[in-house]
Amino acid sequence: MRVAALSLLWAPLLVGCATTTLRSGEPPGKTAAGFDERWHPGFLFGTVRGVARYDLSRACPQGWAEIRIEADPFTFLAGAVTLFIYSPSRVTVVCAKQPGDDDLAF
Repeated sequence: MRVAALSLLWAPLLVGCATTTLRSGEPPGKTAAGFDERWHPGFLFGTVRGVARYDLSRACPQGWAEIRIEADPFTFLAGAVTLFIYSPSRVTVVCAKQPGDDDLAF
């Protein structure tokens, strides 16, 4: 009985920890300025977008390589407090690698 109760308490925390990664096929370079784990608002469990679309051509003029959308403890807490009517996440945009980019940058 006690194990079942603890499982029910931990289940919501484990469900909210997913990462979605989109890849364009280009090799990753540097993270776009202002897009390193940027707070990304959403509503109704993330099904309704909270901001206008991001202009990736401005963030990465030479193309993008990767977009990651993920939850963290703070975004999960913000969602839980609002019963997931407000459902933020974090977004990271990585630009396509350009000549002169450091080989270790992601």
